[in-house]
Amino acid sequence: MQQANEIATWFEEAFQENKEILPVLDRIMDLLGGRAIGLWRCETDRLVQVGFCAVAEMDEQVRKQFAAFTREVSLENTGLGIVKAIVERRPAIGTLRGEESGLKGSSEWLQKFGAQQSYAVPVFEGDQVAGVLAISTNCVHQTGDREWEILTRIAQGIGEKKLLGML
Repeated sequence: MQQANEIATWFEEAFQENKEILPVLDRIMDLLGGRAIGLWRCETDRLVQVGFCAVAEMDEQVRKQFAAFTREVSLENTGLGIVKAIVERRPAIGTLRGEESGLKGSSEWLQKFGAQQSYAVPVFEGDQVAGVLAISTNCVHQTGDREWEILTRIAQGIGEKKLLGML
C-alpha cells in the first residue's frame, strides 16, 4: 500500500501549495486502469467537484457533460454512486445493470464512458464524511481486490490528512 501513501502525500502537496490535483487523479487512473476519476467535497446538502479527469480517448463531449453534471450534485440524487457512498457512509459499486445496483445514473454514465464498473469511496475526516473519491474502470472487480483496496487506502489517506477540510 506504499503507492496509496505516496498518492495521499501528492494530494497533500497539491492542496497545500494550491496546485492542480488533476495530475494526481491522472496517476491514480493510470495505476488502477481507470476510464475516469473524480474527487468531490461534501457540503451540507450537496457534493462539490474538486477535480475530474478521464482518459484522452474518451469522447470530449461526454467528458464535458459529466464534468458539468457533477460540478455540484444534490445529496438526494441517490442514483449516483458518489451520492450513495456519502449517504450510506460506505463504498458504492456501480455496474452497467443499474436496476440491480440501484445506481441507474451511474449505469448510464458508465455506458457513455465505455466502462464496466465504478467504485465510489467515502472520505472520512474523523467520524464525518468529508467527500468521495470515485473511479470508473473497464474491469469488473470485487470488494477486496487490489485495485479497490488501493483506492480505499487513498481515500483514507486524504481523510487522515484532513485535506478536503482545507478547501
